[in-house]
Amino acid sequence: MIKLRTLLRNRLTVIGLSIVSVWILLALLAPLLAPYHPNELNPEDKLLPPNSEHWFGTDNFGRDIFSRVLYGARVTVWTGMVSVGIACVIGIPLGAVAGYFGGKTGNLIMRAMDSLLAFPSLILAMALAASIGPGLLGALLAVGIVAIPEFARLMYGQTVVIKEREYIEASRALGVRHHWILLHHVLPNAFGPLLVQITLGLGSAVLTTSSLNFIGLGVRPPTAEWGAMISYGRDYILSGEWWMTVFPGLAIATTIFGFFLLGDGLRDELDPHSRSTK
Repeated sequence: MIKLRTLLRNRLTVIGLSIVSVWILLALLAPLLAPYHPNELNPEDKLLPPNSEHWFGTDNFGRDIFSRVLYGARVTVWTGMVSVGIACVIGIPLGAVAGYFGGKTGNLIMRAMDSLLAFPSLILAMALAASIGPGLLGALLAVGIVAIPEFARLMYGQTVVIKEREYIEASRALGVRHHWILLHHVLPNAFGPLLVQITLGLGSAVLTTSSLNFIGLGVRPPTAEWGAMISYGRDYILSGEWWMTVFPGLAIATTIFGFFLLGDGLRDELDPHSRSTK
C-alpha cells in the first residue's frame, strides 16, 4: 500500500504530481480562466507576439494562443486518460487470463500481443488512426489499442508469479472459482505495478495523441489541441512567429515530464529493492 507521506518525501515525485495536478486543474477551469473563446477569429490581431492582452500571442487567424492552450489541455489530457482506460480494460484481463490458465489459450493471447509489439508504437497508431478515419474517436482508439500489449504483458508476468503463491493454491483446493481468484487475489496484488504503468502510460498517450493530431489524424479544425497547434505554427517558425509552436510545445513537454516523474516516484515507493539501493 502506498503511504502518501513517504511518497511525498521524493522531491521529483512532488514536482511531477504538482505539474500533473496543475494541468488537470487548468483543463477543468479553462472556461473560467481563458480570456477569449479559443476559436474566436480576429484577423486584425493575427500573429501578434506575447503582450499584455494576449499573454501567449495570437496565431495566423488572430486566435488567442493562451486560451487555446488552456482548452487544448482538456482535449489532450482527456484523450490520454480515455486511451489508457481502453488499454487497461482490454489488456489487463487478457494478460490475467493468459497468465493464469496458460496453455494454448495463454500462448495464443501473448503471441497476439507480441505481434502488436513488433511494430513501432507511433507507426502502428498512425496506421490504425488512418484506417479508422481522422477524428478524435480514431485517435482515441488507435492510442488505446497500441497500449494494450504493454498492460497485457505486465499483467501476464504478475499473474504467473502470483498464481504460484500458497494462498492461491489453497483457494483452488477449496474449490474457489477461477474468476473470483483473479478478481479478489491476483488483481489486487498486481495493482502496484499496474498503477506505475498507468501513470507512465498517460505520458506516452499524451505524446502519441499529440503526434497524431500534428499530422492531421486526430481532432478536426478548429478544435484547440496542442499537437494540432504546433502543426499550425510550423510554417511560421522561419518568419519569426515562434510563440505559435513554443507554448503548446512546452505544454506537451511539461505534461509528459510530470507523468513520468510521478510514475518514477510510484515505482520507487512500490519497489522495495529500488528503495533499498538509495
